[in-house]
Amino acid sequence: MYKEEYDRKLQELLESPTYEKVSKDPTPTVQRKTNSLITRLFNLKLIDKKTQVQLQSTTAICPRIYGQPKAHKPNLPLRPVVPNITAPTYKLSKYLAQILQQSFHSEYNITDSFQFSAYLRETVLPPNYVLVSFDVVSLFTNIPIELITHNIIMQWDKIGSKTNINLDMFLELIEFCVKNSFFYFRGQHFRQVFGSAMGNPLSPILADIVMDSLMQTVIKKLPFAIPIVRKYVDDLFIALPRQHIQFTLDAFNAYNEHLKFTKEEEQNAQLPFLDLTVIRYPDQTLRTQWYAKPMASGRILNYHSFHQLTMKINVAQNFIERVIKLTTTDNSTQWQRNTIFEHLRRNNYPPSLINRLINRCSNAIKAKTLSNTATLSAWNHCTPVNTETTYRSLPFIPKLTTAIVKHLQADFPHLKITQKPIKTVSNIVKTMKDPIEPLLQPNVVYSLPCNDCHMQYIGMTRNQLKTRLYGHKSNISQYKGLIEDGANSRDNSMVNLEGKTAMMEHIIKHQHMFDLTKVEIIDRSRHTWALPMLEMCHIANTDNTVNHRTDIDGINTAYAGILHTIKNYTRRRSNTQHQQTTPSSSP
Repeated sequence: MYKEEYDRKLQELLESPTYEKVSKDPTPTVQRKTNSLITRLFNLKLIDKKTQVQLQSTTAICPRIYGQPKAHKPNLPLRPVVPNITAPTYKLSKYLAQILQQSFHSEYNITDSFQFSAYLRETVLPPNYVLVSFDVVSLFTNIPIELITHNIIMQWDKIGSKTNINLDMFLELIEFCVKNSFFYFRGQHFRQVFGSAMGNPLSPILADIVMDSLMQTVIKKLPFAIPIVRKYVDDLFIALPRQHIQFTLDAFNAYNEHLKFTKEEEQNAQLPFLDLTVIRYPDQTLRTQWYAKPMASGRILNYHSFHQLTMKINVAQNFIERVIKLTTTDNSTQWQRNTIFEHLRRNNYPPSLINRLINRCSNAIKAKTLSNTATLSAWNHCTPVNTETTYRSLPFIPKLTTAIVKHLQADFPHLKITQKPIKTVSNIVKTMKDPIEPLLQPNVVYSLPCNDCHMQYIGMTRNQLKTRLYGHKSNISQYKGLIEDGANSRDNSMVNLEGKTAMMEHIIKHQHMFDLTKVEIIDRSRHTWALPMLEMCHIANTDNTVNHRTDIDGINTAYAGILHTIKNYTRRRSNTQHQQTTPSSSP
């Protein structure tokens, strides 16, 4: 999709009644209101101090919306996604979602294809019943807040047992998080005025509660029995009398004016659902077969890709297990083998390896006694997880990473290390989200150049960068005020100011000045605990920094060689680039 088409389609979505433009960024206002609500919860003794600190928002940024093309539908319509992880309500929404998830369990939900396949094998349909699937049109953005409120009230006996928050306060928090969904797109701020945003942690569980209530209400009113009704998010799988399909669809569509369903009927006694084709036999028994949509590329992790061999084998093995377990039709062995070979050979897996993996998986599945569907969905080759195990990841570098992992696991048996690829899809595919301005970014390492010499200051901040710069600006203003008042470097006020940062020490000792408008972000991390280490590494590898050498005392000596290598490489690359851009002096 070209950028112009993408922008046009998303702009058309934003012109719908679901969204409205707002004149300025709502983030500061919503962040203040969010923290006020959390403080109320603490003052009412509904949460403890630790929870209060965890839920408060201090570095919120207006979320950036993006559209996911629905590749399986004509004309590639976009699904609007608002990643709320930077929103001021994100932590509170996640907290409320956890409470709802602990208290709500639907009798209609299926957790995965394995459970669904096992369930269908035990089912026999009545005569003249056929298979149908119903799909809600844009579920998340069409959930009325009135339905959400009504269903939470009806379910409060279960929900209230999982929290100290009373019903009125809980509804106020839910409504606040749902209604304060806003985002930024191409220079304009928007607010979602209806439904719940995809990307809000509350949306999945709220949709599940509303859908469950809808199904219970509608099914009770139908004048015939429904032997099968199962739900996966907004997709329903139902067995209905052939003559009552449209009647049932109309009953579902009549529940609420905003929730509308489309239907897909079986063809040749077959109906695709999730990654299965459900097949209805003449005797009304049901079997399943692994299924891929016609638009699926069939691409999985290629055997020649830059990943460790065990990862490739695991990917192939998981695919083989999926095909074998989900295919329960009669005499399906040859079909399974052909399908597995077709997909794995397309991804360059050697035939000998495919044969070995098929035999290994088939023998393991036969040897495993699967007592129930829960065991089936959870089955794998892994050993039981040790609750004391610590998980970490390292970049995959052939031979080197394997050697490091081997030594680490010998000394730390509780440490489980995975090797992650250096190149990922996000490194290759361009994101269409609007970038976040540098000054709004938190958790960064930054540098500031000196106006009067070649030195620079390196610092870090967990707050937004502009907040940290305000602090530097305040210190510089205080310094200028002291100079105007005739203070010298020996005055207590000047000594105290000099001790605040290495930058202020350089300013006071040399009467130099730093240009705060030329700030540059040189590193970032979403893990706040990693920032001090990153700052120390950059200070250690920068010759012209005003930072004290004591600022890198926290670096383990084991990193000295790696930092030295990086420093030399960076210097050589800089020299090469300088030579390439410098005009030749030859006549």
